Amino acid sequence: MLNKLALSGIRHRIRDYSVLFSGLMIASAIFYMFMSLATNQSFLSSNSPAAATSFIFAFGIVLLAIITIVYINYANTFLLSMRQKEYGMFMMLGAKSSKISKMIFVETFAIGAMSTIIGSIIGIIATSFVSRWIIKALDMQVKHFNSFYLPALLWTFVFFIVIFLLSAIKNSVSLRRSKVLTLLNRDSQPVKIKRNGVLKAIQALFGLVMLIIGYFTMYYTGNNPSAIFMGIPVALVTIVGGTYFTINSVVTTIIALLKKNTKFSQKGLNNFTLSQLSFRITDYTKILSMVSMMFALALGAITVGLGFNSQIDNLVNGQNYYDVQVTNPNAAQQKRLKKLTVDKKVTYNYKTDGKKVYYQASEFKNQPVGYAKMNTKTMQFKLNSTKDPAKNSTAQYELMGTRLPKERMMEAEFVNDKTYQAINSKEITSVLVKTDSFKKNLPEIKAISKAENNRYPSLKTTSSDKYTSYTIINGFLSGLEFMGFFLGIAFLAMLASCLMFKILSGANGDVKRYKMLSKIGARQKVLRKTINKEIAVLFSVPAVLGIVHVLFGLQLFVGILYKPYANIEIPFAIFLVLYLGYYFLTRYLYKKIVLK
Repeated sequence: MLNKLALSGIRHRIRDYSVLFSGLMIASAIFYMFMSLATNQSFLSSNSPAAATSFIFAFGIVLLAIITIVYINYANTFLLSMRQKEYGMFMMLGAKSSKISKMIFVETFAIGAMSTIIGSIIGIIATSFVSRWIIKALDMQVKHFNSFYLPALLWTFVFFIVIFLLSAIKNSVSLRRSKVLTLLNRDSQPVKIKRNGVLKAIQALFGLVMLIIGYFTMYYTGNNPSAIFMGIPVALVTIVGGTYFTINSVVTTIIALLKKNTKFSQKGLNNFTLSQLSFRITDYTKILSMVSMMFALALGAITVGLGFNSQIDNLVNGQNYYDVQVTNPNAAQQKRLKKLTVDKKVTYNYKTDGKKVYYQASEFKNQPVGYAKMNTKTMQFKLNSTKDPAKNSTAQYELMGTRLPKERMMEAEFVNDKTYQAINSKEITSVLVKTDSFKKNLPEIKAISKAENNRYPSLKTTSSDKYTSYTIINGFLSGLEFMGFFLGIAFLAMLASCLMFKILSGANGDVKRYKMLSKIGARQKVLRKTINKEIAVLFSVPAVLGIVHVLFGLQLFVGILYKPYANIEIPFAIFLVLYLGYYFLTRYLYKKIVLK
């Protein structure tokens, strides 16, 4: 009977539980998405050249577990608060507290089990969709990755079942200890906010010191890779702790100072907004700390992923100056060449006597040959050209790739026109093309390279064109790039949804306040502006801290990435647009609840 009553309670209040269900399903889906990477040792070992990758993911699991526990704890409190009046009424009517505690146990565990199962299914589908989209969009070569990975699914089930089992026990014990009148009147009881200026000052100082230690640790670890096994744990603990204390003390102090500034606080409904924020920040410290950490992880992961993507371009451009090399192009290859957006196109002829390869020196005076040269200080490749390849070994290496396999290792000699014409052998034509963008022309370049290998089968094992270099380098780095983008998207979905659901779950308690403001004459337009400001602050606090974490956190990759801060505005802009989308959606849904 109790089980029926508990399950019917869920069924009848499904609309009220929709926010809770959505949040828990997303939490379990994201947990599965992360675990599908973190627990797949074959994937990690075959797609990452870094030996510490498994170690880093192990700490990522710990951090995600902490974040998920905090979120489920908030969700659990929200669940209990929704039904406390009903439980109080049952107890008033004579139901024993032991029976009610059993009912809340069944209800809590049932909600957890259902959301975990559905969330895991969503996680598998989302993992498949996101991975395929990333691999296709960025032309990645990823090995040993499966959207359905049984160990990840089992870990997800075990973790969430244990957490919800503990939550159900906690709810049962909490209900037994609560008095009937407390359950019936909890919404009407004032929330006491403890203010201790000395404690806040100590927390602020402690929080800033912990952040400084964490930032310095990341800087030191980036410049001393051998310290990574000590640096990552120290940075994790200090930055998480520093974030919590900073939000709990510094932000509340700023709000208190603004309230004391009468010119600002007494303007419009600013005092009401500041009071709301003062209450919210105290209640939201854990969730805001969690969101700021996830914001940093998500933005950092995408930024690093983009860094590996630009690293591919840098390394590929350093291998070959020209994007396409075609020998004696036939009609089909000529047609493919016309589809390219050409920046520079040159044609060279050569002959061979079986010992040497002979070029006309005059052709290079009219058409200087391009070559890539690496700057050993900056590790950046610069594109140059020369009219006299005889004196430039790098330019001769570029020309070596235009020859057929049997002639590739022959010595090159640059002769005058008369000597060249006297050589009695068949002339071979090489066409070299540099496009305005290798990535933009990649499909055509790929088709030309494959067609060339089919025309000359021996090229398949000896080819040294740019596309071959690209496939080797892309295969080496695309695993790391995939991890960055995949984890960034996963953490973004979790952080924004967590904050959105937390704000919306407290909206019902704010209805009375906004009704009161409306009755005393506050216009709807003013109330909307007040809501916009309040939610904007709640979204901006973790965003600002998250961005600061990323700017310092990129120091971890100075030894791996060339210029880790290059083009940083691109992932930041993309990320902020998506984050703003969640902000506008949250404030729209919040207004629908609290305003008429």
